[in-house]
Amino acid sequence: MPTRRGILMCLGAALLFGLMAFGAKLAVRTTGGAFVAFVRFAGAAALVAAAVAAGRVRLRAVSYAPLAVRGLFGGLAVLLYFVSIDKVGVGLATLLNCTSPLWTALWSRVILRERLRPRTIAGLALALGGVTLVLLGERGLAHPATLGWIAVGVASAACSGVAVTAIRVARRTDGPWEIFAAFTLVGVVCTAPFAFPLPAAAALGPAVWAVLAGVVVVSVAAQILMTTALKWVDAPTYGAIGQLSVVVAFACGIGLFDERLPGLSLAGSALTVAGVAFAAYLPAPKPAAAGSPEATTT
Repeated sequence: MPTRRGILMCLGAALLFGLMAFGAKLAVRTTGGAFVAFVRFAGAAALVAAAVAAGRVRLRAVSYAPLAVRGLFGGLAVLLYFVSIDKVGVGLATLLNCTSPLWTALWSRVILRERLRPRTIAGLALALGGVTLVLLGERGLAHPATLGWIAVGVASAACSGVAVTAIRVARRTDGPWEIFAAFTLVGVVCTAPFAFPLPAAAALGPAVWAVLAGVVVVSVAAQILMTTALKWVDAPTYGAIGQLSVVVAFACGIGLFDERLPGLSLAGSALTVAGVAFAAYLPAPKPAAAGSPEATTT
């Protein structure tokens, strides 16, 4: 069973990811999604380097292959996510990205040969139905989300699923800081080609740079919490708790950016979140009968 510490870390990470999406939406209106993604990775890499230089963190990587996979697909996931925030709005982009637990389950089946539970298949069907309703409802918005940009958001979730699967493998041998360092370094390489030409620092203004700095700090805290929690909490449980970030992102989008959802899209959003939560929920195991091998302690 997940420990209380892991659950609290998951809650904190989900809240911070929702706030990060809010900050990214503020920034992309001026800079574009690719540049925000690049700054996030570059700033996080600088923080890791500073922590190492100060002796606060020691990096001792063991398994390089899962670290490289985590960095590559994690970098692509963030890049596509921030671009989709720019194109379809923070609420819808976060909703699409938070279908990643379903992709994690599918990739775990393909890569780790884990059993795909019927609950996961049913949850996937519900979530896909919800996304379809969102897509149909989006036609009534002033700036409709095209099928292509919806696909970008879904691709972000698929890449995130691979990245989380790689984290689960890497956590067998490596610590959260080693995993996060690989994520940031490879992420810089993944996003840099799409961020050029870089806007002039003076042209952005201090307010934009303050928002970008906030995105960096919040994302670092969220990633460390998430990566640490996955030592005690399995990916499906984290996926269920992670739906809090969808609520935070939608609240920020509707309350602060005046993003509006038609009734059909709102129903689809609820169905998508319900599908992911249904797939991620794991019932508590039944206590073993007295005298059985499972009840024996060592």
